[in-house]
Amino acid sequence: MHKACTYAKLKYVTTDARNVPSKRNVILEATIRVLREHGLSGLKVEEVARQAEVGKGTVYLYFEDKQDLLKALVEYHTHRFYADAAAITEADRPFEERLRDLLKRRLAFVEEWRGLWSAVAREAAPEGQKAWLTGLHRNYQDILERFIASGIASGELRSDLDVPLTASTLAAFGCSPQLDFPREAYLSQLVEVFMKGVRA
Repeated sequence: MHKACTYAKLKYVTTDARNVPSKRNVILEATIRVLREHGLSGLKVEEVARQAEVGKGTVYLYFEDKQDLLKALVEYHTHRFYADAAAITEADRPFEERLRDLLKRRLAFVEEWRGLWSAVAREAAPEGQKAWLTGLHRNYQDILERFIASGIASGELRSDLDVPLTASTLAAFGCSPQLDFPREAYLSQLVEVFMKGVRA
């Protein structure tokens, strides 16, 4: 779940600004570009506003300060990944095909955030970081539990699997591809290893 405080600031946004909800996302996309170019230490609200093509004051209509902006950024990108993961895993296709597409999307998400995730998350929520990140991850765990349960129901996966533990194991797959393996070979290996353990 999103923290209520992240969105509480929107009550101060003018009626005109509220009618352009995509502007918030434009600012968040600009933030990730600035982070990639300048790193966390070089993140300036002025530069975010410039890249988003909005005034600096507009950024503060949506976000209280830089910490609030970073917290929203983590939530925005994480929940966008979760939405993609849910769409992939809930599709009416064979389990192994869905698994491959899920892991492909997971690898892309990790690649996008490589070197930034821990630093941004630490800066975004220095107090209560563990509880906040655990709350975010719970969403992914729920998606994966439904995914595993669907594979059991279809007869593609073993019926004796512990659904929460199997989902948690899958969540760890593809988290940190630091070595430079060919992407497709690495992806195929992940799918093969996982399926060998769960296939009916």
